[in-house]
Amino acid sequence: MRRKPARPEDLDTLISYLDPDATPVPSPCIGICRVDARTTFCTGCMRTIDEITVWGAVDDQRRRQIWTEVIRRRDALRR
Repeated sequence: MRRKPARPEDLDTLISYLDPDATPVPSPCIGICRVDARTTFCTGCMRTIDEITVWGAVDDQRRRQIWTEVIRRRDALRR
């Protein structure tokens, strides 16, 4: 079965369902993988290239920190 294409608002959906105590911590990736040259964040998940690169190797505590940054960035760019 083919996955439905992700929409930009899917990050908001992930955030709304995010359980901060979940283990393992889910990835914020929504399948839109383009880095915005102005912000240097992925336009889909709001992570930096460094955060995307290390995601698979870091523990849940660091993943929660990345999620905190993702949410902060999303909120800041909406202002």
